[in-house]
Amino acid sequence: MADNQTSEQLPQNAKLFSILSYIGALWLLGLLISPEKTSPFVRNHVNNGIVLCICEAICACIPFVGWVCEIPIVVFAIMGLIGACKTQYYTLPWFLGKFKIVK
Repeated sequence: MADNQTSEQLPQNAKLFSILSYIGALWLLGLLISPEKTSPFVRNHVNNGIVLCICEAICACIPFVGWVCEIPIVVFAIMGLIGACKTQYYTLPWFLGKFKIVK
């Protein structure tokens, strides 16, 4: 569920840190060392990266069923990565979109 493109002027590396937030634990870069960490665009994608990373870690601990459940998580990560490349806000579907870790 991608929303419209951002109408705000994005900081220089906001797109890069938004893309990195979907690759494993690299969301830490956008959360801790990014100068653009106050940007709502970066925070949106970092939140999604945190939620997906937590869900992936939980599913990895459950044999068979958890491994199958990782398939949609990877699909959501790819969808978010594409949204970040297109400079669009992305909201995770289902209940995953309800979690906002970084305010």
